[in-house]
Amino acid sequence: VLLLRRHSFIILTRVSLFILVCLVPIVVWILFASFFSDHGWLNLFLFLSSIWYLGFWIAIFYSLTIYTLNTVIITDNRIIDSDQCGFFNRIISELHSHRIQDVSTHTNGVIETFLGFGNVTVQTAGSEKRFVFRHIPKPEIVKDVIMQMTAAKHSGVKVI
Repeated sequence: VLLLRRHSFIILTRVSLFILVCLVPIVVWILFASFFSDHGWLNLFLFLSSIWYLGFWIAIFYSLTIYTLNTVIITDNRIIDSDQCGFFNRIISELHSHRIQDVSTHTNGVIETFLGFGNVTVQTAGSEKRFVFRHIPKPEIVKDVIMQMTAAKHSGVKVI
């Protein structure tokens, strides 16, 4: 029924921070270019800048990968939460629709309110944990879809 990822604002803020970090060697070069060339440290500066940019590309690739692979899949029978915690560390949790007791949303702050994203919490029956989906776009619509799915499952009607 739905495939959800975190709101794009989350990854855009990270990419913006990476772009600012990317400017550090350029600023250092502008401020100290004559010092580096006078003391013969130009090659060392270029080497350290290359390492800096390599780390930058690894960090941005890691952030984009984690953003892309963290998903919530809502089907007509269950909810699947796939949390990618690292390149080789993934946690997949599954919740069947007949175990859903309550669904709530939480929008915190001005940015989340204006951009329309927040957290969706699904409370399950019994001693199972709560499922919390963070920074989901349009959390009220997601909550309504989950509640319709749950109501249809309890009444025997199939959700399309």
